[in-house]
Amino acid sequence: MKRIVKLTVFLVLISLVLFVVGSQVMAAPNVLRLITWSGYAPEELIAKFKAETGIEVQVILSNNEEMISKLRATRGGGFDLAQPSQDRISSVVAEYGIYQPIDYSKVNLDQLDPSLVAAVKKNTLVDGKSYAVPHVYGTSGLIVNFEKAPDVLQDEKTYSYCYGIFIRI
Repeated sequence: MKRIVKLTVFLVLISLVLFVVGSQVMAAPNVLRLITWSGYAPEELIAKFKAETGIEVQVILSNNEEMISKLRATRGGGFDLAQPSQDRISSVVAEYGIYQPIDYSKVNLDQLDPSLVAAVKKNTLVDGKSYAVPHVYGTSGLIVNFEKAPDVLQDEKTYSYCYGIFIRI
């Protein structure tokens, strides 16, 4: 009997703690919880956002695998905005359903490059809905010394398609 009472008290206390913590998270409407890569949310941008909106930003640094794990574990709870790599969006949506589609009517698309918006919409399309807005864009270079690696990327059409401009020096 004492064991049941102790267990009941323990469960009530745990429930109370979870309620208080949950209430604090829910009672913080002026906080945007962002999970992102290092360098994707510069302090200057965060400060400007806060000055313009009055909303505090909590930045949680992560990488793709960690981000997906955290979002899966919480079903997205605890985060308002996630910034995974574009190639890690549609497959994750299809498999786990942890991202929400973007309502582009609420995005000022005049501030974004139309070709990037179109590409991101297309590349994150799942069941007729897109799940991203372009934010950080870059390219990666690849240099091959064909004297040292003559068999690498022999199909120039494939190489050109995959990596952009093919230059043989």
